[in-house]
Amino acid sequence: MTAGYCGTLLTPMAANFNIVPAAILEMKDEYGVIKTQIPVALTMFVIHIIVALLLAF
Repeated sequence: MTAGYCGTLLTPMAANFNIVPAAILEMKDEYGVIKTQIPVALTMFVIHIIVALLLAF
């Protein structure tokens, strides 16, 4: 589940999920929510690679 979460945060599809929070928070940058999620997504992506290398192969 979390692997799909990593990809969804950084794709154009993420804009559909994050426009509403940006509107509710009245943010000036409508993509600000996506920009703040980038470090979390990249960290989780790296962790998934490490776990896959350790446990799958």
